[in-house]
Formats: sequence, structure tokens, C-alpha cells
Amino acid sequence: MTKVMDNIANFVNAFSKKERQQLTDRVSLVGVTDRYSTYPSKGLTPSKLATLLREADAGDIFRQMELFEEMLEKDAHLQALFQARRLAVTRRSYNIIPTSEEPRAKEIADDVDKMLKRIKSWNNATGNFLDCVPKAFSVCELQWAYRGDRLEVQRVRHQHQKKFRFGKSTDLYSDPEELRLLIDAHQIDSFRGLVPEEEIANATTDGVSIENNPALRLRFIPTYCKARSGNPARTSLLRTCTYLFLFKNYDVKWWISFAEQMLGYRIGKYDLGGADPAKQKELLELAVRGLATDSSAVISKDSAIEFAEMATKAQSHQVFGDLKDWCNAEMSELVLGHTGSSTSTPGKLGGEDMAQEVKLELVEADARAMDEAVTDYIVKPYADLNYGPQEEYPYYQTDVSQAIDMDKEASIGIKIQQMGGKLKAKTIKEKFGWPLANDDEEILVPQSNVQPPFPGTSVSAKDDGSADGKKKLLLSR
Repeated sequence: MTKVMDNIANFVNAFSKKERQQLTDRVSLVGVTDRYSTYPSKGLTPSKLATLLREADAGDIFRQMELFEEMLEKDAHLQALFQARRLAVTRRSYNIIPTSEEPRAKEIADDVDKMLKRIKSWNNATGNFLDCVPKAFSVCELQWAYRGDRLEVQRVRHQHQKKFRFGKSTDLYSDPEELRLLIDAHQIDSFRGLVPEEEIANATTDGVSIENNPALRLRFIPTYCKARSGNPARTSLLRTCTYLFLFKNYDVKWWISFAEQMLGYRIGKYDLGGADPAKQKELLELAVRGLATDSSAVISKDSAIEFAEMATKAQSHQVFGDLKDWCNAEMSELVLGHTGSSTSTPGKLGGEDMAQEVKLELVEADARAMDEAVTDYIVKPYADLNYGPQEEYPYYQTDVSQAIDMDKEASIGIKIQQMGGKLKAKTIKEKFGWPLANDDEEILVPQSNVQPPFPGTSVSAKDDGSADGKKKLLLSR
């Protein structure tokens, strides 16, 4: 990564006026695949799923990424889990951390902050970056524009992961972790001059490298969030959920079919001795099938339809519910780090709170992945283009600090006072934001007036060192 960043700095430093202007031109990426999908989840079977996953192992992630998109569309529970992960980060504010207290460092950091605030729909952009959480990586296109004499990012556009691949399809020994952009035949001309001609030749099958090409490095921002180490095509959370999604998909289909049969089996009887029994059988069959959808039918007076009730229907439906709940619980454990969202019990202490929370460690990891991408692909290039290469760069940082538990902090303060400690008004004001009069005055509340932090605890009894004093103190507790 350091070598790539050095190449970027040198490349930017050598930018001519014409090349800077070309940076503002948007590369054509719109293709047929933006409008249409192959819908790989249609008729999905274990065998078909295994074939699809093996394609991704070899770097061809096209169908796997289309399947991931359908999984989030079709499974409401799965989408809600990842929505919770995304909102846990996007709802937080961010800071641009200067490299030092020097005026120049603060100037660059303030300029970067103002530039980010001018980007159209920055909140949506952060959500697009975090599309890497379910899919292991995401890519956004940066649109640069001049504002006065300065180049800055004007807009961030999401690019679907199916437009990329890992490694070359024509070289089994190419780097399996190298992210490459696939270019449709009608898009080739817009990339000429941006990438070497030797890469253009196989751009439709091998793609062109994002990381190793400085011109594309300034136009695209990849964000990585791997659930584990290894081949990036196999490290996404959604890949782990694929078989759970398949099982749940089967389960729901069977459950709906079961619900149609809750009244029992429909048995039609026709008269073999009647006129044209074949025609009578055909009409009766249509009538019986119609009962499955609209519960009405028209039959001749010589025909009959009977219902055979399912003896074990009360017990059978529970199997479907149990399988659905198990799949949901496994997904919750994987995505949120707990099963609270699927097993919380109303009224149970902590149950509802757990159902709404994402583990802090996961929030921090997601935020860190986004922070690194924004710093490396937006903040640093912006500083290089407008201030020249820097020894150190400002850092984009999402504020993931937790809110103060006021009751807990106040209880600690009371305990400190009970032990004879002194608290300054300034400290109380900074921690709680209370408007106290004198910031330097020490607060010294008589211990007899301090309210006990817990019910049943008294502070009136004192231990004077004698046996009676110790006894009184123990009894008061």
C-alpha cells in the first residue's frame, strides 16, 4: 500500500493542466448489466449454488454478487440486520484529525472538512462505502470538479460489485486479491489513455487493475470489510448466509404450500358410466385445482368433491416455524454478534435493548474500514492535488464513542464524596454539561447530606476505629 501511495503522490505531482482537466471527465461505466440481472436465485438448488460459489472462487464474482443483491431484496430479516449495521455507523458524526497543531496542518484539515461537506449526499455516500459489510468490498466512483482553482470531489457514485473481478481470467497465477474493473466493449474508447494498451486488449475478460493504475486510483474508491482472512471472493458475510438463505427459501415455499392444504386434501369423484367420462374428469380436475386458490368451483351434479382432513396438521406447521427461526437466529448471530433480534422476549430484562444493538466492536470495525478508505482515496489525493505531496495527511475519523451513562457516573461521584474526596465544579460541568457558577470552586458536600447511591445503603454510620463503631457500620449496611 505504501508503494502505491508513493506512486500516487508522484503521479499527482507530475499532473499537467490538461491531465488535471481530464480528471473531471466522467468515465463511461453504464452498461446493459446496470439495467438487467440474471436473477440467479430463481430455481436455486444446492447444486446450482455450489456451481455459482465455485465461479467466485476463481475470481468471477458476477453471479455471486447478483445473488447477494437478491438475498437482501427477498429476505426482510437479512436486510434488517445489515441495515442495523449500516445505520450504526452512518448516524454518527465524523472529524478530520489534523496531523499536528501547526497552522498549516490545521488549514489543510479544515479545507478537507469543508470539501466533504460540499459533496452531494455525503450521508448516502457513506452508506455506499458500507456496502462492503455484507459483500466484503464495495467500489464507488469519484467525480472530480474544479471549484475556483482547486480540484475537489463533487460526487460519489456507487458501482455494483458485479462490474469487477479478482485476478485475471487468462492467468491462473495472477494475484487472486487484485481488484480489476471489467470494461464492456462499447466502453473501451473512454478508457484509452487512462490505462496501458496491453490491459485494454483483454479488458472485457481480465479487466483493468484499480490499485496498480494511478489514473484509476484517483477515480475509484474501494472499501474492504472482510469477515475473515483469505480470498476476498470468499470472505463476505453474505456468502456464509447463502445456504441459510437457501434453506429458508425452501422452507417458506413449503410453508405456503402447506397453508393451502390446511383444510385437507381435495378429492374429486366422477361417474365412469356417464357421458364422456374423460371430459368430465378434465373439468373436475380444473375445479379441484381452483379450490386451492379461490375456494370456489363449478361441477356437474353427477360429480362430487370431498375433503380429507390432515390428522397431524396442528403439529406439522411447527416444523416450518422452527426451521425459519433457526435460520434467522444463525443470521443474527453472524451479522450482529448475538441472537437478540430474533429471540428477544418482551418484558425480559435487557431483551429488547439487545435486539436493537450492534456490538460495539463491530461498529468500530465497520467505521475503521470506511475511515481508512476515505482517508486513502479522498483526503490524501485532495491534499496532493491542491497542496502538493505531504509528509503526513489529515485523517478522516468516525466518532464511535459511546454516550455517557449519567446515572452510573453520578453514582461514582457520590461514592468519591462519601470517601471524603473533592470534586471540582469544572469537572462536573465538562462531564455532564451542567451550568455551574464557579468553574474553579471545589464542591464539598457534607457526607451526612449525600444521598446513598443504592437503596438501603446509609452513610450516617461511621467507623471510629472501635469495636462498637465497626459493629454500627456493619449493621447500617
